Order: sequence, then structure tokens, then C-alpha cells
Amino acid sequence: MHDRLRLTQAKMPDEVQLELLAPWYTQNTSESRTLDFFDAIPKYPFAVTTTIPKPERLEVPFTLRGKKYTAFVAPAQITDARTGQERLVFPGSREELVERALRFIAVQQIAKTKLIPDAETGRQAVTVFFTLSMLRRHLEELGHGYKLSEIKEALDILSDTLIEIRVESDDEPGQSKRRRFMKGTILSNYVGDFLEGDSSGEDSRAAMTFHPLATQAILGLAFYPINQLRVGKLKRPLARWLTTRMSHNYRQARKNSFVQKEGYHISLKTILEERGLSREARLWDNLKSVREALTEMTKRRILSEMHPFDEELIHAPSKGRPKIVDAIWTLYASAEFVDEIIGGNKQMKQAHGAKEGGSQLLPGFREEPGGNKR
Repeated sequence: MHDRLRLTQAKMPDEVQLELLAPWYTQNTSESRTLDFFDAIPKYPFAVTTTIPKPERLEVPFTLRGKKYTAFVAPAQITDARTGQERLVFPGSREELVERALRFIAVQQIAKTKLIPDAETGRQAVTVFFTLSMLRRHLEELGHGYKLSEIKEALDILSDTLIEIRVESDDEPGQSKRRRFMKGTILSNYVGDFLEGDSSGEDSRAAMTFHPLATQAILGLAFYPINQLRVGKLKRPLARWLTTRMSHNYRQARKNSFVQKEGYHISLKTILEERGLSREARLWDNLKSVREALTEMTKRRILSEMHPFDEELIHAPSKGRPKIVDAIWTLYASAEFVDEIIGGNKQMKQAHGAKEGGSQLLPGFREEPGGNKR
């Protein structure tokens, strides 16, 4: 990478870097990685990139494997490239897709990845060195044709959107309460060397550091392979979230599971709690959103075309018309998706066999990949 594009770092031997990052890389050209805990954080509160008139922080409660957290999302403050005016912006689908693209080109070794000590904590942080053209080409391959100016703006937003994650206290009665939290931007340490008039993005270089929780997952092997060329083409954010969650958690998948009715179970209550979504006044609107996401997942051969899912509506006792209070879906993975799960399990078993231990971060932020839970 360009000599002028450097971050302050203590030299780590290349062989140590390779040993730590080797499981993160892949030879499968369609593959990326899920990241435990980090992917569960509701970082993208709006479907589209949203400008707001005044500073305000969103409070988004979410639950992961029964444990309660709260994400406080503060908008990024960026300079509009056209008007020169300052804007307050919340990230949306575009920023999510750019962050996924950055992860993909790192995993594929299209972009160079290095471990660099964080200036404040001294902990190793995964930093990616890339060109804008790398991101644009991958996004175009997925059917998301963003201009270079839009990708630049997305990177500005990702590097300035501050998220504070709080762990809800589970101390025993009578004990002193502890406040556990972590603050950080989605991506950080943004360094750029952009050539004016560079229409291709080939001569516009940058470096960005992953969030500490992403680095923790990478170094602790708390990730699984996922087919980025499949999930990245999904248009609905909820469909991408469901596919990522299913790919990370449903590691016991097998073919033709609909015959034995042994699919992946998830409830509307779980989706709302873990995605950090609001319960609509008419629950039917929430149901409709999930059904549309499942339909798109079926078209992309994530779910079985023969029998994609079963739906069970939960009603509350009522004298009049039964009121829907929840829904439970049993999702049946496609044969292609199951093959990817099985291959990923073998890959990660080898990785865990070659490496013991994991990274340490803060109490309450260490999670182990879970199983098939509602």
C-alpha cells in the first residue's frame, strides 16, 4: 500500500500476523464471515441513510441469547461534498452494505489486512488497507451500483457514527451495581489518500480499523463462513439480518429438514428484540415485513424452494376476534445453504483445532456462538 498511507504501529513479525489472521482468510471466492456479537448490534437504525435536523441519540434495546443490552446510536457529523454544509446523519442500508463489502475484501485478501495496536488501549486491532475501486467493484457485483462519492460519504458516516453498548446489570440484590459499557465508532482510524479527479477509485487509497468487538470475534475465532455473494444481493435489510443470524447460529442444518420438521426456529418476538425493531401498532405490519424477507430469501435459494418455512400464529384469549400476539417460524434451509453450513463447520473445526484460547475484552461482551434458539 502507498507509503504515505500509514498508521502508527509497533512492528509485529509477519509470521505472527499470518498465524493470527490465517483462519480469517478464505480461498472460497464467494465467502465472507459472520462476527459474533458485533453483527447482533443494531447499528443501522434506518432502512436508508437518514439526515436529521438536530443532534439526538437513539436508544435501541436489544436481546442476545436472553441477555439484555442497550445500544445508544449517535449520528455522524459529515460535510456534504456538494454544498459544503455540515449534516447530521444516521447510517442505513448503504453503510451496512459498504461495511459488509469491506469485510469481504479483507477476508478475500483483495485488500491487505494487518494487526495494529490501538493508540489508546494498546490492544491489537484489525485494520484494512484498500482502494475505493475495490469496494465499488464488489458492490456492483452484488447489484448495488453506488457512485464513488456515495461510497466516500458512507465511509465518513461509518467512521463517525458513535455507538455505546451497555450491558444490563445482572448483579444480585444488595450488591453494588456495575455499569458495563463500550463506546466506539462502527469503523475507526480512518486514513485516506484520495487523488482529485480519480474517476475509477484506483488511486484513492484508505485504511480503516474494525470495531473492537469485530477484532475480538476475529482473533477469538468467534465467526463462521457466510456466502457474501448470496446474502449481499438481498435487497431487504431484514432479509440480510435473518440470513446472517441463521448462518451464524444454525450450525446443525441438514438437507430436506422439512421432511422431519427440524428447521431453524425463530419467533417474531425474538426478531423484534434482537434486531432492535419497534413493535408496530398493527402487529400485522411486522408479520408482513418478515414474510417479505422470507420470500426474498427463498428466491435467493437461502430457504428451500420446495418448502421454505412453516408459520404458526400465536393468539391471545379473547371474547371476540382472536388477537395475534406473536408468530413462530420454522425455516428450512436450501440444499446449497446446508452445503455451505457443513463446509463451514469443517473449516472452523480445523481452525479451532489449530488454535486454543481467545481474545479478552470486557466482561459481558464475550459471547460464544449459540445454537438453534427462538
